[in-house]
Amino acid sequence: MHILLITRHYPPEISGGARRPYLYVKELRALGHRVTVVTPFKINDIDSISINSRAINRSLKSINLNVHQHKNHNWALKLKNFLRTLLYWPDPDIKWARAVIKNLNKSNIKPDVIFTTSPPESLHIIGAKVSLNYETPWVAEFRDTWIENPHRITLKNSTVRRFFERYIAKKTLRYASAVTAVSNPVMVEARKYVKQGTPECIISHFSNEIEVKKEDFYPFDQNKLNLLHTGSMTLSDHRRNIAPLLEALEVVHKQRQELVLHIAGVLTSKELALLKKSSVPSVYHGSIPLNKSRALQYKADALLIYTPNNSHALPGKFAEYIMAKRPIYYLGNGWHDLVEDKSCMKPLESELVNFKKTDTVTHNLDTSDKTAAKQLVEFLNSIIKSQ
Repeated sequence: MHILLITRHYPPEISGGARRPYLYVKELRALGHRVTVVTPFKINDIDSISINSRAINRSLKSINLNVHQHKNHNWALKLKNFLRTLLYWPDPDIKWARAVIKNLNKSNIKPDVIFTTSPPESLHIIGAKVSLNYETPWVAEFRDTWIENPHRITLKNSTVRRFFERYIAKKTLRYASAVTAVSNPVMVEARKYVKQGTPECIISHFSNEIEVKKEDFYPFDQNKLNLLHTGSMTLSDHRRNIAPLLEALEVVHKQRQELVLHIAGVLTSKELALLKKSSVPSVYHGSIPLNKSRALQYKADALLIYTPNNSHALPGKFAEYIMAKRPIYYLGNGWHDLVEDKSCMKPLESELVNFKKTDTVTHNLDTSDKTAAKQLVEFLNSIIKSQ
């Protein structure tokens, strides 16, 4: 089977969203299938199509952690991004999406199936346009809800924009041959915009086991209780305000003075200010490569998942955390009801105070990338055969 996989997020980009498509590609190829990857990045992959975008490739630039020269401080860039948000619907990456459509429609590639995995949602416009031109089945994957519970603050704050993006979703997704999603709540929304009876498949978040290299080790203070959160806060989800997290940890810290919070992910200047002001000792690692982030997970004393209340999907980092085999503490409800075996996770506010470094983790969960790839292959084959 030849799969044309189109993704906005992919290594070498430092993004949690890059892990899923990368592991799909690795494991699908291991199963003997050809996968042509379309990304905005230049990657060391013979079977790939790199369509450059200067705006997107800025994400590869390093973050200065000492001086808070975050993009929010560059007013010219901030204004430009604001205008892009207003002009490019459904999201600013539609400009890259149009370039991909133009490039692919000129190519001689002959895939058996097209697979787009969002975010952003503009990827699905690529899938719709190219599948019509190729006369090839297209499968759209959703990792987040789009309109009903949007991650983009612009969409959340604008009724008018939601109205028009709802129109875009209906116009685009009616061409989907099938749809996949990371959870049932995400699928419920996707189902509203595809044709009735469209085949669907839920493939939850997954990860891979790694061997931590010595050079990636971080020298945690073993006299401390090192609690790690990987990923950004409001930059990845506007609802994830850091203040409630710090308040909850401050309560625990009064009883567990050895507690140290580690955060690996980009924080805004306001978040950094709150972190510095908090009574909880903290280490801000900033934006670091995935291998170093995973090494932190394997060596931290405990891991932290912080989501908005009533979160609609299992957090992507949960699959990574499972592989690290460290105790997981969570703040924010909803998603943990999607976990069949909850023995590896506990509520932060009531349980972290009782944590012991000797605590072990046992669970009966399969979040393997190999299992997910086999599930996807079986589903794609069924779609191809039904055409």
